[in-house]
Amino acid sequence: MTGAAEPVATGQDRVRLPIRWGLPDAAIVWVIASVVSLVAVLPFGTENADGKIVYHGAGYVVAALAAQAVATVALCAGIARWKGRGSLRLDFGLVVRGRDALWLGVGVGAAIAAGLMSQPLVDLLNGGHTVQEVTKQLQDSKGLTLFLFALAVVIAAPVAEELLFRGLLFRSLLRRWAPPVAIVVSAVIFGAVHVIGDPGSYPALPALVALGILNAVLAYRTGSLSRSIFVHAGFNLLQVVAVIAR
Repeated sequence: MTGAAEPVATGQDRVRLPIRWGLPDAAIVWVIASVVSLVAVLPFGTENADGKIVYHGAGYVVAALAAQAVATVALCAGIARWKGRGSLRLDFGLVVRGRDALWLGVGVGAAIAAGLMSQPLVDLLNGGHTVQEVTKQLQDSKGLTLFLFALAVVIAAPVAEELLFRGLLFRSLLRRWAPPVAIVVSAVIFGAVHVIGDPGSYPALPALVALGILNAVLAYRTGSLSRSIFVHAGFNLLQVVAVIAR
């Protein structure tokens, strides 16, 4: 419930303060983090003959992903401090446990299932070829850029996105709606945001929504983001490996 009193640890004492974060904060974090990522890629752009800014190589995507991830974590930390219990773990469930690393395999399996589920739509709309911007840029990456790209996609993005979508957003929805509704709505928003950020990924929308539902269920059942982070990382890892192997 909005405004419900929640315990906050302060030294040896525990006090009760109202939780004041909610859906508007999730929207604000996404907007600001998106703007930060756009600013981060400005040095990588060049103007073509038509006067349009063009970005080449994967460096700008690394910068965008890294900037967006850092901004998301920093903003969520600020919201937890100013409007919550002062902890990313207590407020949004951000924790990574080594014993949950086996859930990487679940993420890989989910990616395989997602590929099979999305392929008919890809065949219908894109002639069997994906046009996702991240995929295209990863195919052209080499050396250090490729390594940093892989880190951003497999580590930075899953942590930041789970914190925002299954932490701040999902928990805000749970304070308003029943769990099944909150799970589905958060998953649809998760998928839609990815398509907004990269219109070429629209054939993958059903798979992204399915991933969002799975991770929201895990976050709800466990009370933390650990398993959902590993599933998300495994989901992205298979995509990176598949592209590198081409």
